[in-house]
Amino acid sequence: MTKASDYQNQLHHTAELLIATALELMKSKPFDKVTVEEVLNTSGVARSSLYHHFEDFHHLMEVALIRQFAKDTHAAIAQLITTADGTDSFDRAREVIHEWSHFIQDVGRRQNRMARIVAIATADRNERFRLILSKEQQKITDGYTEVFRIGQERGWINPRLTPAFLATLLQAYTVGRAIDDVSATSLSNEEWLSGIDILQDTFFLNPELTRGINPSQ
Repeated sequence: MTKASDYQNQLHHTAELLIATALELMKSKPFDKVTVEEVLNTSGVARSSLYHHFEDFHHLMEVALIRQFAKDTHAAIAQLITTADGTDSFDRAREVIHEWSHFIQDVGRRQNRMARIVAIATADRNERFRLILSKEQQKITDGYTEVFRIGQERGWINPRLTPAFLATLLQAYTVGRAIDDVSATSLSNEEWLSGIDILQDTFFLNPELTRGINPSQ
């Protein structure tokens, strides 16, 4: 007789297989162009199983889009929090934040930025998806907020700006690089990343700002 826990694991595995298949298909076409037949044929999962785990096919694709939206983000934020909480060195913390900023805003992550824009646009016309996305987005914002809160406690972050504002701002200019992605003449990767470094160092990532004075020129 199958144990209940084994059955739950089987359900979880099947749902994850469907999500993974949808994500793989989304690498070569927009998410709204992926068909239920493609997902079922590629995964080998029965149609009845799909509807057992998801309300409908669109629900599966929405979950896959959320997964793509948050790809790698939670693990990276956890690492940022661990680093910020485990060092008393401003220079080290600044280095890690710049490294992370360079990673998430690199020219090679164009598809990640577009995925977030697609998700945001989809949420505007789909209430079910908006509710799912809002919870995932809040987790991401809360994670970044904690990083900035720790930074303010250490005296490294401008205290006149709230951690939640900085968390939102960071995501806004990260996704905002999509404007440059689609421009006829794009900035070089070096120009964009160095500009972001200067923005961060001048606007909020500078111990001198905690004393209410302008950073040295």
